[in-house]
Amino acid sequence: MPLIPSALIKPIGVAVDVLRHVPFGPRLVTSGFVSLLANSTAPRPRPLTMVGDYASWISLTDRTFSGRHLPPAPADRPLPTEAQVLGLFRRPPGGEKPSDDTTLMFAMFAQWFTDSFLRTERSDWRKNTSTQEIDFCQIYGISEARCRMLRSMEGGRLKSQHIDGQEYPPNLFERTPSGRYAVKPEFKGLHDEDFLLDVLLAGVDDRQKDLFFAVGLEHGNSTVGSTALDVLFVREHNRIAGVLAEEYAQGREQPAWDPSMSPADLDERIFQTTRMIMIVLELKIVVEEYIRHIAPYDAPLRVVPGAAAKKKWNRPSWIAVEFNLLYRWHMLIPDQVTTDAGVVNSRDFLRDNNQLLLDKGIEWLMAQCSRTRAGRVALFNTPAFLTDRRSPEYPAVEERSIALMRFARLETYNAYRRRFGLEPKTDFADLTSDVEVQRRLAELYGDIDHLEWYVGIWAEDHPGDQMMGDLLTAMVGYDAFTQALTNPLLAPQVFTEATFTRAGMQIIRKTRSLQQILTRNAADPARALVRFTYGPERRSWLRRTS
Repeated sequence: MPLIPSALIKPIGVAVDVLRHVPFGPRLVTSGFVSLLANSTAPRPRPLTMVGDYASWISLTDRTFSGRHLPPAPADRPLPTEAQVLGLFRRPPGGEKPSDDTTLMFAMFAQWFTDSFLRTERSDWRKNTSTQEIDFCQIYGISEARCRMLRSMEGGRLKSQHIDGQEYPPNLFERTPSGRYAVKPEFKGLHDEDFLLDVLLAGVDDRQKDLFFAVGLEHGNSTVGSTALDVLFVREHNRIAGVLAEEYAQGREQPAWDPSMSPADLDERIFQTTRMIMIVLELKIVVEEYIRHIAPYDAPLRVVPGAAAKKKWNRPSWIAVEFNLLYRWHMLIPDQVTTDAGVVNSRDFLRDNNQLLLDKGIEWLMAQCSRTRAGRVALFNTPAFLTDRRSPEYPAVEERSIALMRFARLETYNAYRRRFGLEPKTDFADLTSDVEVQRRLAELYGDIDHLEWYVGIWAEDHPGDQMMGDLLTAMVGYDAFTQALTNPLLAPQVFTEATFTRAGMQIIRKTRSLQQILTRNAADPARALVRFTYGPERRSWLRRTS
């Protein structure tokens, strides 16, 4: 059956429209969506992880290994070659399929967000180097030792610099007497220096290295969108730290802090409190704007502290390898970006472009991405620069994704539909109405029961006002809700003024959108614009004509 039976789709859509305008209606909608998706499959712990093919104490306890939803498929099953599968993703010249209602800004946020927890260990693909939590490691780093490198150790603030009157993270590199680049001494150990210079920045001009910012993750400067979001949230952290410092200085902070704290102790208290406030703000943006955009019906989702407290799915966060792969939304990147200065090739716009950010400002950059239509989630729609190698020895992004899928020996598409309570598809015509996709899949797989999961989720038909198909929606929703809403900061005994302070709780309650955060940190607030939805409000069933 579909995620929601077809006979119920219109009544549920109308009900969601009505409830968005009713007091407590958004909470009811959120509860319904969370119940539907968080209960779509068995809760954690899962018996198996990437550590091996059978359950063990390691598979049940060692969270350095990625989880998995299903046992591995037989190693000897016949499959098309990786090169043949890659051909199913490559966008033909001039053949971009545009999204109906998703912006490039959504794609930029998705990459920035998922880089924080979808962190495959380069030397051992079975492992995930993240903390398995939504923890804002994009600006705080992935360990306390690395976090301290990024802190100013004064007033609870992060290190920053001012360029033309605007705040940015400090630069990561310096030039040695020999003219080579090296990580500054204060940031030694923050990232793998050889990987940064020899792989990530291979072939990049010196100006980009001069402007490479020191942020929590090595990929924080990988696209101009990620850089802009890191800049924004460093500014927001330091702004909130300033608010808390002022509250303390004026004796207004409630619950009261010790007035005799040393400067070092005060710095620590302000930093730790600001960090927790920031993580809750991230959770609000992720659930109330980002997941809302993915969900059907433009559902008015809300972060409700304590919502997971008594649920069977309230278990420690543990990223599955399938979650790692299903977030590879490379097809969202369009061929071109339309800016105020004209049409620009998307690769040139997105990559190695911190100078553009300094010249134009983060609000300009986000506005351009918010006005640019993304690509559609579909096969044959990944840009060539993400499917073709830039050099013979360096695999393309999509090529690495297919290799990870094969390394994990993931089960078939229909096996995952069964796992998430959906009826299996009966043939390729049942999967997609695109005749050419049907033909290619039949040519490579023969029978839909042999179709690989990582191919099938992108082939699924979905209506124009829905971002993705049923299985992908169910799997994104399950992992997103059960990872976000189980965050320890949302536990009833933690989500209190004693944790966040009265001023912090006010910031949390009053912050409702990424747009607000951008506006209060922009050089020109009047130009601030950030949107995940392209065009008018989506999926309003009361406004539909059919």
